[in-house]
Amino acid sequence: NLYRRLSKDYERSTKSAETMIQITMIHIMLKKLSK
Repeated sequence: NLYRRLSKDYERSTKSAETMIQITMIHIMLKKLSK
């Protein structure tokens, strides 16, 4: 099941990567702002 889910996620890897980058940048900015 996990491998099937990963393969499905891999098909959308480009959009997922862009989204993950945006989320990561937001988290970094929030951490900097919270200090």
